[in-house]
Amino acid sequence: MCNECDATIDELAHPPELMFDAEGRHPYTFWQSTTWKGYPKPLQVNITLYWNKTIELTDNIVITFESGRPDLMILEKSLDYGRTWQPYQYYATDCLNAFNMEPKTVRDLSQQSVLEIICTEEYSTGFAFFAGPRLHNMASLYGQLDTTKNLRDFFTVTDLRIRLLRPATGELYVDPQHLTRYFYAISDIKVIGR
Repeated sequence: MCNECDATIDELAHPPELMFDAEGRHPYTFWQSTTWKGYPKPLQVNITLYWNKTIELTDNIVITFESGRPDLMILEKSLDYGRTWQPYQYYATDCLNAFNMEPKTVRDLSQQSVLEIICTEEYSTGFAFFAGPRLHNMASLYGQLDTTKNLRDFFTVTDLRIRLLRPATGELYVDPQHLTRYFYAISDIKVIGR
């Protein structure tokens, strides 16, 4: 993170296109939201990815956070070019409290329940680096896209939306004296499809 950020100065700016610039490691870039200056009003940000066509996801969605992982986040998909949205996966430090859902991990899913929309706490700590629907045996699932209609429908999207609902605070309560510490920053989003 930089010590000073300023959207009006190119060298100090972190605009949204830096989430997709595939820079490798040098120069290192990232998008950064504003800080949570309006607390207690929620700091919520939507990031919408659209392709103007239907795609089938063929690999994990990977979001690399430069900041701490959000305490609350929802990944949503659209099948009608963003007119309507449906949840794809929920992320929270406390699923039961945040979304009234029992926490699960993708390892809890079987071939029969892989289409279940879950809330996971697994990717909602400050120490995790990737988010998204991640299964350890995804290659075999993606290989079944051509033969399993329900699976193909589940991985078909026209748009994806990342709803960042609460930034990482690292604590139970927000410290009003340190609101500039709370923000979202993403260095890379990878979505692979056909």
